[in-house]
Amino acid sequence: MPPKLMTTGEKGKNRGPSREEIETLCVLHAVGPHGCPEGGLAARLGLSPALASAVAEGIAPLIRAGWVDLQDDQLSLTESGNRRLRERLSELLHRE
Repeated sequence: MPPKLMTTGEKGKNRGPSREEIETLCVLHAVGPHGCPEGGLAARLGLSPALASAVAEGIAPLIRAGWVDLQDDQLSLTESGNRRLRERLSELLHRE
C-alpha cells in the first residue's frame, strides 16, 4: 500500500503532505538516481548505522508500491519512484 499522501484539515481542505509522505520523499531522495547499498541508507538519511535494520523494514512499503527496487542488497529507484519524487516535489514547491 503506498504511503498516505495528504493530511486533511477542517472541512476536507488539504493541509499539505503527511508526515508519512515527507518520510517517503526523504527516503526516495536518499536512495537517489544512482541507488545505494541497503545498509548505507540509514547513513544517507542522517541516522545511526545501528538503525540500518529498522530502515530496511521501513522501506518495505516502498518496494511493495513499486517505487524502490532491491537487488543484491542494492536499492534503486524505479521509474515510477523517480517520477513520483520529481512530480511531488514540483507540486509542493509550486503550490499556492
